[in-house]
Amino acid sequence: MKTLYIHPLGETSCLTHDGYIQIGVFNHSLEKHLELNPTINWIETYWYPDVFSNRYKRANFQQTEKANEGSPRTDNALDSRPRDFPDQAQTRLDRTL
Repeated sequence: MKTLYIHPLGETSCLTHDGYIQIGVFNHSLEKHLELNPTINWIETYWYPDVFSNRYKRANFQQTEKANEGSPRTDNALDSRPRDFPDQAQTRLDRTL
């Protein structure tokens, strides 16, 4: 049986998540949601995860980012190499017709 988490947002809405990512917000009560989805083992929680776009970077990505710091292949800093076409505009806004 699948286990998911549910958090009441009020009397008439609830939020579901898998412990890491929000799955959905529903416009019915927690009790009604449990009634509509009996095949899932719902655990009521007092917390829910942040929206995915507002999350902190993963720890393993932070380690990768630190290891790649200063590398010319992965660093997004200004490129110190000479340009192949020095007369070419740097950005789209600098182009003229």
